Amino acid sequence: MKILIVAATIAEIRPLLQKLALTGTEGDFLQHYHYQNHSIDTLVTGVGMAHTAFHLGRQLNREKYDLAMNVGIAGAYSPDTPIGTVYQINAEIFGLLGVEDEENFLSLFALGLQDPDSFPYDGGWLINGKPPVSATLQKLPMAKGVTVNMIYTHKETIATLNQMYNADLESMEGASFFYACLIEGVPFVEIRSVSNYVAERDKSYWDIPLAIKNLVKTMEHLLRDLAQLKTTR
Repeated sequence: MKILIVAATIAEIRPLLQKLALTGTEGDFLQHYHYQNHSIDTLVTGVGMAHTAFHLGRQLNREKYDLAMNVGIAGAYSPDTPIGTVYQINAEIFGLLGVEDEENFLSLFALGLQDPDSFPYDGGWLINGKPPVSATLQKLPMAKGVTVNMIYTHKETIATLNQMYNADLESMEGASFFYACLIEGVPFVEIRSVSNYVAERDKSYWDIPLAIKNLVKTMEHLLRDLAQLKTTR
């Protein structure tokens, strides 16, 4: 398969890259690898919606892929979620994209600026209805993600996000990835490993090394699964 792996930072995928065979490099963002029968490009976009949207959109215009993967760490809204848990994200939404109306928040959909059911949206959400078939993915718990441009730590804002979206995880890139892949018709999957809780910023509760370790282990299993599949593009 020809696969594109998209990550915000090199740190989130460095242990995985050490297991792949480097075949070439293009600039600061794109590298080419080989793994089993896969041809793999890695795109390190930088953190946030805008960086992800630009670099991913440009790359999908340049190359055709059998599968795109967005991988990285994420924050969990529920304190009952064990740190290090790896999820498959099946729905994403752009968090707090709209206007503040006194004490209320109005989304672009509520304002009538965007039809919540116009492609690629489904009730305001971006949905991955056709993830790849994989024994590894079938074992992963599913989650809904909220994508934000700022990590929120105020209890009131976090409560607002919970009330509006009732999501499981928070990242800074997921919805941009979903949007680009849906628009371009590229099969895709997003995999996130929980490194922290969405709460007051206390890094004593964070465990990024564990999250990355579990993420990379999952990615290895997934790439082996996919090596058994025939391409569909």
